[in-house]
Amino acid sequence: MDKSTLVSVSNLTRLFDVSKPLLNRVIEREGKKLLRAVDDVSFDIAEGETFALVGESGSGKSTVAKMVVGLLPPTEGHIRIDSLDLSDKSQRGKMREMRSQIQMIFQDPFASLNPRWRVEKIIAEPILAFNLEPDDNAIKRRVGDLLTLVGLDPSDGRKFPHEFSGGQRQRICIARALASKPKFIVCDEPTSALDVSVQAQILKLMRDLQDEFSLTFLFISHDLSIVRHMATRIGVMYLGRLVEISKTKTLFRNPKHPYTRMLLDAVPDLEMSGRERKPVEGEIPNPINPPSGCTFHPRCPFADKRCRTEIPVLITLNDTSVVCHAVEEGRLKQSSS
Repeated sequence: MDKSTLVSVSNLTRLFDVSKPLLNRVIEREGKKLLRAVDDVSFDIAEGETFALVGESGSGKSTVAKMVVGLLPPTEGHIRIDSLDLSDKSQRGKMREMRSQIQMIFQDPFASLNPRWRVEKIIAEPILAFNLEPDDNAIKRRVGDLLTLVGLDPSDGRKFPHEFSGGQRQRICIARALASKPKFIVCDEPTSALDVSVQAQILKLMRDLQDEFSLTFLFISHDLSIVRHMATRIGVMYLGRLVEISKTKTLFRNPKHPYTRMLLDAVPDLEMSGRERKPVEGEIPNPINPPSGCTFHPRCPFADKRCRTEIPVLITLNDTSVVCHAVEEGRLKQSSS
């Protein structure tokens, strides 16, 4: 059965002004410097789906996440959630109602919790903000139910965040995210600050909650081994642009873009297939002064003159969208994995 689109991101761009102060620029005769953190990014997420964004640090993943939940305004482009354009100021009445449907789980579970508040107050905050329960007793019951739901005890609500382990704090963050009964949750590297053994528990909890409440996830990660088990589809970002979007199984079986191949070659061979592991070569260029043409060409073994001068456009091959001249021209051999 075809699922309707819940989240639609189109031509999303975000610029940051990283210029020196005006007086310095006048004295040194320099112009403004703009950092293009996100460049013309578009994707859709269906109801109940997990769409993952992956890439190295500095690729723009977290900036996209912050724009989608409204923490950063986009410089250009549109974000539509449940057909409501978040940039349409004439829809402010509907916007408040929609805000309760969008939540975010942050990377660091300790930094995202107020250390001066008890856990019960932290989890109750969205309930109070959106007036979801009629009285204090109902709020208390709801907080207790949420703590139980994420594997904690209702009595834990009287404690402060510092009294919990990292995995328990992330469970509290998940309970807070669920408090407003959202449809859509943005997960910004939710397990990267946790031990590997705890990561598996948190990921299983998130999968179980997704099935129980029909949640839709935008999952941000640099760890391909995690998104392989979490995501329905994956978008690969490089220097602010989406270079490949594919179904998870297709991307791991037959990656198209040279950057995607580089990332996958660096993943440990846990299945012991004998595949040689290759470290990621080179570094992301300075985003203030990116390379001409395809920004990946300084690190790409398939780059030619066209790659160095002409910006590639999005092409679609079967169920994969990719931005690459070498793929378009058929210069890449198909992956044997």
